[in-house]
Amino acid sequence: MSQINHDQSAAHASRDWVLVVDDDEPIRNVIAKFLEDTGLEIVGAENANVALDILAAKASEPLVAFVDVLMPGMDGLTLARKLKAQLKRSALVIISGHMNNLSWWPMDLSEVTFLAKPFRLAEVTEIVNLARAEFGTKG
Repeated sequence: MSQINHDQSAAHASRDWVLVVDDDEPIRNVIAKFLEDTGLEIVGAENANVALDILAAKASEPLVAFVDVLMPGMDGLTLARKLKAQLKRSALVIISGHMNNLSWWPMDLSEVTFLAKPFRLAEVTEIVNLARAEFGTKG
């Protein structure tokens, strides 16, 4: 099983990485497992504040940031708005197991990808592969 990196001493690694923000550790681990053979560093955060701390410590943006909607403290839509303003190249993906009707989707996040839980391996890897193609990184 892939281990999600919580070690801040590795915060300045230059390889491509994926940020997974979800208060549900099994969800973070599933995404890490799905992406374990990609060569990407998978960094998990249990809430928005931890995610923002990780981003401040890293020398580069994540290739993809998966953000859960419902989390204690700052919710995922608020975090997504902060990330959208802060990140220039990252693919931003909102994930949720509770909201699958996109009629509620906020207009200011209209270009953000939505992924309903439970998601499949193919959906997660397609998002990463598209981000790699767009940003010219190798798989």
